[in-house]
Amino acid sequence: MAKTTDLLQPGDEQEPLEFLVTREFNENYLHAIEDFHPRYQESTDGGAPLVHTGLLINYSNLTRSPSFRLPDGVSAIHTHEDVRFVGLGRVGETFRVSWKVTDRYERRARPYQIMETLLTGPGGTPVLRRTSTNTFTGGPYPGIGAG
Repeated sequence: MAKTTDLLQPGDEQEPLEFLVTREFNENYLHAIEDFHPRYQESTDGGAPLVHTGLLINYSNLTRSPSFRLPDGVSAIHTHEDVRFVGLGRVGETFRVSWKVTDRYERRARPYQIMETLLTGPGGTPVLRRTSTNTFTGGPYPGIGAG
């Protein structure tokens, strides 16, 4: 059985995710958040409309990995985020997200992980780079405010 996410060490990776953003998928997201900016609905440069940045951030979350798994009673908590867009995502493209633990440390008897995330578009072109710091609570880890 594979390690649960809370036990991953530097160099360990989560299983990547691939997803296609269709026009309907993007439009459903736009309606859900009530953002109807034209750049997400029509082309301004002859290409396809842009995928909403929030959709790409949402799908780059660690919990989207097919291998994300925690023991019963354990929760993951984001403690810090740094998200940088380095390219454009367009409707009709398939994206790939990969996650890799780059550091791990302990504070107040609770493990912290630093996870590097890369979301790429067609041909492996980088679109989003994300660094997340996560901690875990419950199960063998102290609760919030403990320590």
